[in-house]
Amino acid sequence: MRLHEVEKGDGFGYRMLFGFISTVSGMRLPDAARIVMYHKDSYGKPMTTWTHAAMRGKSSWSVGERELIAAMVAKWNSCPFCIDAHGSIAALELGDPVIKSSLNNFQQAGISNKLQVTLAFLEKLNQSPDKVSSNAIQSVLDQEVTVEALEDAIAVTALFAITVRCANAFNFTLLDKRDSARAAKRLLKQGYVSGKNKIPVRPDHQVMAEALRKRILEGPGKTDHKLRQAIAGRATGGFPIEEPYDELALQIGEAAYKVTDEQVRKVVTKSGSEKAAFELMTTACVSAGLYLWIKGYSVLKETA
Repeated sequence: MRLHEVEKGDGFGYRMLFGFISTVSGMRLPDAARIVMYHKDSYGKPMTTWTHAAMRGKSSWSVGERELIAAMVAKWNSCPFCIDAHGSIAALELGDPVIKSSLNNFQQAGISNKLQVTLAFLEKLNQSPDKVSSNAIQSVLDQEVTVEALEDAIAVTALFAITVRCANAFNFTLLDKRDSARAAKRLLKQGYVSGKNKIPVRPDHQVMAEALRKRILEGPGKTDHKLRQAIAGRATGGFPIEEPYDELALQIGEAAYKVTDEQVRKVVTKSGSEKAAFELMTTACVSAGLYLWIKGYSVLKETA
């Protein structure tokens, strides 16, 4: 993990909690959990609320199919941590051979035609969101994929476009085979938030996306919201901003797996603290993912 405070925990209470969880579970608490428990009201709460609803709420896609979509987004963004994490969860539901063949070539894997054509569209959305057209949407709908199903798939893609950028930018530690299997079983059982969770009949993705956007770009924090908004614009190809924010925001938006320790160190120094740097880095990650949501959702609504 590139930010030591995120790895250790947000204050003494969380540090004790991290240690307790690791002791009880017999494994290191994954960085994916650490990041949503750090500065929780800023990023973790709105992000996990939407993620849990999208991945475990009512949908015509099974849990395994949604986890496979997440693993494919990880592959398209060169994120080993998320390929392993979500591929492992999907394998528990769909079988390891199906997941391996899908990650290798989903067009020839043993998955439904509906999922194949949806993945083909999602890959294009991930790579070229500005080129998404009504024709591309209609070609998926013509294969008996419903508007609601495609909306759910776009939401999963956007959410994990955020998650994989966080994993790459913060440099999540890969789990070994044993711990990966344990984490997969736990996530399959409990979902993306702990405790007893009331899952909506069908999540309102637009409302949840807006709640995440508003909290990240307009909410209180250690950094000025105007700087966060400038970073959000740069992460989605907007106007250049001051360094070192410009370089890191652009890198996260275009290819987060290329982020370096030095880029992060410069932002920590410039912003004044790791908590401030955390806000700015998650802002870039969230903005890049929400950009996919906005593009995909808007064209879907126009087409439908």
